[in-house]
Amino acid sequence: MQNFEIVVTGDPVLLRQAMDVMVDAWAMPDYTEAVPAHVLKALVDNGGFVALAVSGGKVVGFAMGFIGYSEEHGYHLYSHMVGVRREFRGSGAALQLKLFQREWALKRGYRLVTWTFDPCQGLNARFNFGKLGVVCRTFLEDYYGEIRDSLNEGLPTDRFKVEWWITSKRVEDRISGKDQPPALSQVEHLSHVALASKVEGGLRKPAEPRLAEEELVLVEFPGDINEVRRRNVGLALEWKLALRRVLAFYLSRGYIVVEHIPHVEDGERRNFYLLWRGSLEKVLSGEYPWK
Repeated sequence: MQNFEIVVTGDPVLLRQAMDVMVDAWAMPDYTEAVPAHVLKALVDNGGFVALAVSGGKVVGFAMGFIGYSEEHGYHLYSHMVGVRREFRGSGAALQLKLFQREWALKRGYRLVTWTFDPCQGLNARFNFGKLGVVCRTFLEDYYGEIRDSLNEGLPTDRFKVEWWITSKRVEDRISGKDQPPALSQVEHLSHVALASKVEGGLRKPAEPRLAEEELVLVEFPGDINEVRRRNVGLALEWKLALRRVLAFYLSRGYIVVEHIPHVEDGERRNFYLLWRGSLEKVLSGEYPWK
């Protein structure tokens, strides 16, 4: 475990280092896709959220956001980016940045934090659903258009827009460790499998979706979309489009993505989302049909 501290500062030198973190974390070819240091400073000085994880005087992680508004939720915090240098992955820096962000938002009277992420990214899904307790009711097709970094280039930027209800029992129980996501064995027999995989030529490919409106729905996605992309970008696109079809179908019908379920089978990692046609109130209260 590497040591770091979370700081809020308008120091242009440290904010410039946050740009270096962006380039490293997303493997950007240059600074074109990075948020400029002067924008970060403007956020710090004018009510936005910027926090840095600093180790040995060097910025190794950051989080940034700004105040958002929607007709449904009113004013809330929109968390635009969280990134950690690759050498600090697994250090706990990302989690500490998010917990600091939660306290920042609570002190200012916000109950909700939202952000987007790529639903094909399993590690992000585990972090967001499993550790933080987010839920998702919104699927955004090709939200950002083209992004030129090693994770997104050549693929559509479909995104989940997740909701982190920071005063809810679900979130409090998740971040305290009292509540854990279910294992696949706990929910598989209760759920309709809308998207599964099939093995062809040594690779897992999406099978034809089976769209049926049952109470609980399982949706498979790649065990490691980045490795799939490296080996076969066409297959990565095939997964993206299959997932788009299934998630857009269910979320447009009132389902809520409530869990990410990782599963290891014969040494191979597989990923599933669990969708529930339940009320948001039940989800946030920690009430689940498999318990």
